Amino acid sequence: MKRLALVPLLIATAACSGSSDVDAVPDQSNALAGLPAEVVLGFGDEVQLDGSILRLSFADVLEDSRCPTDVTCVWEGNGKVRIGIAAGTGPTHPLDLNSTVDPRAVDWNGVRVTLLEILPLPLSTGPIPLEDYTVRLLVEEIP
Repeated sequence: MKRLALVPLLIATAACSGSSDVDAVPDQSNALAGLPAEVVLGFGDEVQLDGSILRLSFADVLEDSRCPTDVTCVWEGNGKVRIGIAAGTGPTHPLDLNSTVDPRAVDWNGVRVTLLEILPLPLSTGPIPLEDYTVRLLVEEIP
């Protein structure tokens, strides 16, 4: 029953595309096929999940105050990233996820995206270049 949450979005996406090409509309019966899935994205990457119409992208690092691994900290800090999610050819919606504080997971149209890890771990010697970041995500149907 929860798989139907994407159906209105898919219909709206097809209606707004201005195309009469029926093949461009994703197969709605397989909207969430292949879930749960673990996904690793490098900064700037976008992937379509195998067997699904879902697309994910790693859009930005909004904060990285995580404790460097070569020092002792009172608090472990937090990493905050922006992930993009879309269904088929529809618009991308931003999801902001944290490594330590909430929200670590965000629900969107019947899907839950959870931030599992931000890499690399910081060092005290300097900031991490954006292009070096990767995120590990868990994508699953909302129970």
